[in-house]
Amino acid sequence: MQKNHCPLCHTNKFNYYKAGDEYLLAKCDKCGMVWDNHPPANPTEIYQEDYYNNDFPKGGYSNYFQGMKINSQTFRKRLLKAEKKLSSHGLLLDVGCALGDCLEQAKDLGWDNPQGLEISLYAVKFAQSRGLSVYQGDLFNHGFEPNSFDLIMLQDMIEHTTDPIAQLTAAYQLLKPGGWIFITTPNVGGFWHILLGSLWYHYKPAEHLTYFSLDTIKFALEKSGFSDVESKPTSNLMSLGYILNRLKYYQQILFSFLLSISQFFNLNKLVFNLWIGELEAWGRKR
Repeated sequence: MQKNHCPLCHTNKFNYYKAGDEYLLAKCDKCGMVWDNHPPANPTEIYQEDYYNNDFPKGGYSNYFQGMKINSQTFRKRLLKAEKKLSSHGLLLDVGCALGDCLEQAKDLGWDNPQGLEISLYAVKFAQSRGLSVYQGDLFNHGFEPNSFDLIMLQDMIEHTTDPIAQLTAAYQLLKPGGWIFITTPNVGGFWHILLGSLWYHYKPAEHLTYFSLDTIKFALEKSGFSDVESKPTSNLMSLGYILNRLKYYQQILFSFLLSISQFFNLNKLVFNLWIGELEAWGRKR
C-alpha cells in the first residue's frame, strides 16, 4: 500500500529522490523525514533463518554468528552508557533483540532478568536456547504491563518499521516514569550518506522502510512524549574481516582479495571502533 503521508508530521507534501537503481524514496518537504512510500505488503516475512546467514550483497547479515563476539562488545558499551543514565541496572527490554547478544551482556553486567521481544521465530528459539527471556512479538503484541521497564532499547530496529510514532508511543507506555529509551539507527543526514549518495550502504529496499537524521529522530521522540531528548552520531566495534566482507558490495574483486590476505595473515580479527553512519538517541519518560 502506498504511503503518501509523512510518518512523522503526516503532511502529504514530499519529493522523490533516487536512492539506488530503481529505488525511490520520499522526503518530507516540512520536517525532512525520509521513507519508503511503497513498502512491502508483509515487511516482516524476510526475517527467517537465512536473514542471519546469507550471501546477499546488502540486507540481513552475511554471517551473524561470525560477528557475535564483536557485536557483543558494542552492546556492552551501550549498556554501560545506559547504567550512567539510570544510575542503576533496573529492568530492561530489548526490542528486536535478534539472537540475544545484548541480553547476554546485560546478564553478565548484573541486570535483573533482562527481557527481549523479537518477531523472528528462528531468532526467538535461538535466544531461548541460550537461556534468555525472549518472546515472539513486538511493541503491539506482548504480555507486558504498562510502566514495567526502566530501559527500552531499539537497536537497528526502528528503520524496519512503517509507523515510527506508533512504535515510540507504545514504548513510552511500557516505560516507568523516569525510564529511558535508547535507539540506534542509520543516520541519513550523516557524513557517509553525504559522501556516498545513492551508494550509501544503509539503503536497503524492502528492509529499511524509514530513514532518520539527528533532527528527525529527535522530533519523533519529542512528538511521542519523551523529554530530555538527545541525538548524536554513534560508533560500532567491527572486525577487519567484517569490514572487508561488507566492502565487497562496492568492489567485489578488490575486497575479496584483501579479505583473503587478511585471513591468511590472521588480521581479519583486528577490531576497530568506527563511525559507520549510524546515530544514537535517548529520551526519558516524564
